[in-house]
Amino acid sequence: MTVIERRIREGDYLLDSIPGERKIAEETGVSYMTARRAVLKLIDNKVLIRDTSGSLGIHPSYVKRAKPAEVVLLYPAYPSTYLTQLRGLVSDFAEKRGIRLRPAQFVHWDEKTVLEAAAQARGTFVIPHGPGMPARLIEAFRENKVVILDGDFSSEGLPSIRLFSDSCVEEVLEHLYRLGHRHIDCVNTQNRNPEIERRIDIWQCWLKERRLKGQLWDKPAAEFTDPTIVSYNLAARLVDEQKVKSTAMICTTCPAAIGMMRACWERDIRVGKDLSICSVNIEPPAEFFCPSITGLKLPDLSDVLEKCVNWMFSTKSYHGSHLLEPNEPALFEGESTAKPIRRSSSRLVELG
Repeated sequence: MTVIERRIREGDYLLDSIPGERKIAEETGVSYMTARRAVLKLIDNKVLIRDTSGSLGIHPSYVKRAKPAEVVLLYPAYPSTYLTQLRGLVSDFAEKRGIRLRPAQFVHWDEKTVLEAAAQARGTFVIPHGPGMPARLIEAFRENKVVILDGDFSSEGLPSIRLFSDSCVEEVLEHLYRLGHRHIDCVNTQNRNPEIERRIDIWQCWLKERRLKGQLWDKPAAEFTDPTIVSYNLAARLVDEQKVKSTAMICTTCPAAIGMMRACWERDIRVGKDLSICSVNIEPPAEFFCPSITGLKLPDLSDVLEKCVNWMFSTKSYHGSHLLEPNEPALFEGESTAKPIRRSSSRLVELG
């Protein structure tokens, strides 16, 4: 009984259906009769309820009494400071609202967990990953209260929180322009997804409007691997082969900037002096690196999360724009970017 109640409180059964007595007996190491007595007692205590088909569910009165987890946060199962930071922000918001959150990772879109969470939770936040979302899953999300976090699926009818607007991304590029950079490359080692595609498109359009030069260095890391190492190896090759002609590089993600900076440091290239490197957005502890990394801080999500949670806990249909953008985040001007200088290095082709 203790095991089952804890699973309910923690939201385990938002990710999977409550099993029958025989499965409960196998999972907890007791006899079938013991498991059956536990289930009957929980039904008597109005913790569980059995429907006409014989399936077990959580009793509505227990939800009111115990306030178990009702909202799920699904995010990709790969190591990422950025994902950890996002999880922390959503968890902190939920705690302030008195809502119990059930975070869970997933590896692919066809996992049973993804569909179960969407169908059984009061509401679900989903951070998407690389491969395109199947149409059948989009339809299932539309039928339930699902919000996409850090992605734009608004055209599919899904409320979507986009963390960095086009103008925010352009502000990082404008910062480089104000410093005097006129040849700005873009580096991507993140596994491709719609958000990464958007950031690259913004860079390309901005260069065209400004009539500036720039090269795309695109080497996406394999799914669920660390893009930092890929970036380090890419930067090492570019410098060793003297292919760097730009005075500044904007990286689509912070790990790409970190890998590039390390490779440059090992080759006596002074980041922020010989070559400026920045990221569209930064992650902790980028502000404390030496040199600190220029990029957008994560915005305050309170207002957009409030709107989404209010919808999740209401009986009304979603109204308003499906694309939600928080207040514009601050640009952190780190030491990794500075005015370009004409300087030669044993490893760098002439800058400028």
